Amino acid sequence: MALKLLLIVGLVFLVGRAATADASAVMENLVETLEDLVGEEERSMDEQQGLADNLVQEEARGSDGWTHWFDRDNPLPTADNEALCEHRIENPGEICRHPSGIQARVKGSNTPATQTSEYFVKFSPLDGLVCRDAHQLDGRCEDYEVRYWCP
Repeated sequence: MALKLLLIVGLVFLVGRAATADASAVMENLVETLEDLVGEEERSMDEQQGLADNLVQEEARGSDGWTHWFDRDNPLPTADNEALCEHRIENPGEICRHPSGIQARVKGSNTPATQTSEYFVKFSPLDGLVCRDAHQLDGRCEDYEVRYWCP
């Protein structure tokens, strides 16, 4: 988003610097670029909404498409980081390209993360789970494990 804003500011600057004969052409290019950016942003928002609508956090669909459980670290002194990108690095080829759901539970139990009182900085199939100690009432995160739904 910041890159797009920078592009827009740069284009506006160029319009201001262009000679009046070229200003019309530059302005047309600016309008086309802005229309393209708005279209991309709308498509991105639609895609994100679609992923959110398909988010599976409970085991309603059975277990055929679920990966195994991943636990990449014990809680650090500041957080428990079960990020999708880290799971992919540490487990190449074990997670599909576009997971559409995520489940998380307290490691060593069947207690779903959604039934704890903890706040998660990230909890989505595209990001994984990130819990920061500073955001918790008791000052620490549980140790979580996650798995992903791969359609």
